Amino acid sequence: MGKNYLFKIIAGVFFGLMVSCDNSSSDQFEPSANNGGNNGNPTPPARVLEKITLNGTIQEEYTVNGTAFQKGMLRDGNTSNYYTGTVTYINNKIGKIKFLGSLAGSMTYDFSVSEDSKGNVYSATCTGTAATAIDSFVSDYIFTYDATGKKLVKILEKRKVAGNTAYSLFTESTFTYMGDNIFKAECAKGTLTSTGAPNMATAKMTVYSYQNYDSKVNPFSTLSKTFFTAWSLVRPENFYRISPNNPTSVYVMPPSPAPAINTPMTYLYDAYNYPVSDKDQLLKYTYRTL
Repeated sequence: MGKNYLFKIIAGVFFGLMVSCDNSSSDQFEPSANNGGNNGNPTPPARVLEKITLNGTIQEEYTVNGTAFQKGMLRDGNTSNYYTGTVTYINNKIGKIKFLGSLAGSMTYDFSVSEDSKGNVYSATCTGTAATAIDSFVSDYIFTYDATGKKLVKILEKRKVAGNTAYSLFTESTFTYMGDNIFKAECAKGTLTSTGAPNMATAKMTVYSYQNYDSKVNPFSTLSKTFFTAWSLVRPENFYRISPNNPTSVYVMPPSPAPAINTPMTYLYDAYNYPVSDKDQLLKYTYRTL
């Protein structure tokens, strides 16, 4: 997975063309309770992903208090900017997530989220605050799940920009699955009609394909699914993080005439089928046993 950060670097070029950006199991989660499986191996100890390093430099770091997710820090592509997303709990569920950049002038993403009884996000609002008001926005999201209530099949975002009170833009993201894993996210971005409906005639499509999943444990499945859902609204190349297994390739097809980009992702695993590094042992995963 060492090349994943190279992928983020290139994907950032196309960001403007893409999408905007009870105790549920996603918040008070049970570590290692996922669909990755251990293929008959011994039951792993309760653990959570603590950090990811590349050549010894931290790329991502996560804080958990007991079994409650608190915050995550993620490097933003190839920049020296790191986003820290801090969660706030409301009635034992994640109700707010605020992503702050480490560099002055960074866009701030402030999410309010609502979860159903299964721990799925069914609605969200994001206030994006930029250095200048014209680049700021407010987006509202509606999430649609399949009949089982387990698989996210569509997200519709309607956006207000530059302080305007009326919605003017939309992003509709539809998801295709292979088994329990998200195989494809098709993100159509355009303008709304006068009645507030998506005008597909104006839409430009970016397609993310998360290909050739393994059967091992996704390290991000040890953390909050709600957190990574929100982060994927900001950086949609990350939607694979809410799948139970690991893709071995991420393929991005932005709107024409931009070229497609394919990024291989490799893994070495421990005895419990958790990734511990990429095949070159440059990108490393560290877990914390609870």
